[in-house]
Amino acid sequence: MRLRLASPVAAAVLIGLAYVAWAGWYTHYHQVDTLVHVSSIFQSRADTSAPIKRLVPTAGTTVGYDGQFYAFIAADPVGARPYLDNAAYRYSRPVYPLLAGLAAGWSPDVVPWTLLALGILGVMASTFALATIVRSRGASPWYGALAGAYPGLFLAVSNDLAESLAYGLLCLGLMAWTVGRRRLLVASLLFGVAGATRETTLIFPLVLGCWLAFRDRRVRDGLQVACLALAPYVVIKVGLAVWLGSWGYARATQLAHLPFLGLARQWPWSDYHVQQIIAVVAPALLALLVVWYATRSASVELWFLVLNVLVLVVFLPEPSYVGYLASGRIATGVVIAFVLCLPAVLERGKTAQAWLPIVLWMLPWYTVLPVAVRR
Repeated sequence: MRLRLASPVAAAVLIGLAYVAWAGWYTHYHQVDTLVHVSSIFQSRADTSAPIKRLVPTAGTTVGYDGQFYAFIAADPVGARPYLDNAAYRYSRPVYPLLAGLAAGWSPDVVPWTLLALGILGVMASTFALATIVRSRGASPWYGALAGAYPGLFLAVSNDLAESLAYGLLCLGLMAWTVGRRRLLVASLLFGVAGATRETTLIFPLVLGCWLAFRDRRVRDGLQVACLALAPYVVIKVGLAVWLGSWGYARATQLAHLPFLGLARQWPWSDYHVQQIIAVVAPALLALLVVWYATRSASVELWFLVLNVLVLVVFLPEPSYVGYLASGRIATGVVIAFVLCLPAVLERGKTAQAWLPIVLWMLPWYTVLPVAVRR
């Protein structure tokens, strides 16, 4: 029994059951449509799509949230264009809504359920893959559950956003590369699909490609990883430029020019900004310090962490520091990179230090949990 419990499958099942239990509780007391946050403001921008008109507006008088745009595309992939705030930007992440629409049979009544289901499956995939990786390196597979237990990733699932599925695909790619025969082609293809789901995941294959090419002198493998990972995203961008006449520029994708400028511009800080400093900025920097102090050597896992911290925390733009719902879920890549570094940290006896950033990352549950189970 002990061996069965200490397995990647057990970790993934436990995380999955926790999410299913929450989803069952939530949908017992609320409509599943409330997770999508459809706003009548965007839903009334056009009158050309009957499926989109059938989605239930649940955002009241507010502008809603990004999950509504995934729902619009899932319900009517081509007809969603006039309902989107920035069509080229929203269409540049097509995998999540298209899979949800396909699974729902393009029915707007079912789309909210498939968006939620794909989110939960993404969490389970990332948990299983990370647990498999850390176990292969001598650590407990339960450390792989840290990403699934991360409140920022939960917010992505509970708001019908793409991070969960994207990072689930990414972690499966990392597992394909790390475990067994290092199936680099499979990994590269999964990286490409993940990048077409959420572009922040492309940090990992770009770092890996550079590492293979310049550190391991495997130039061909490095180019394969980078090119196959980038190809779907580039093709999508070019196609959107032809179709919509735009590359999908958005302020939220433009890095700040100075470290933490995006956070500094939020001054004067409210409690929401202090929460981000404690639960996003501090643990990211602390994770870097812990890994470097423990290992004292460069590794591809350390570079994963460095680049994710720089892009997703240090130079994160102003719109993404508006609240933890934005910056917390965006920083998911930092948590995953840290989990990949954990076996090396634990091997050197730095268990207590490793838990310092983990505790800070988990602190937002004190605000997230009451909202998640509200009746």
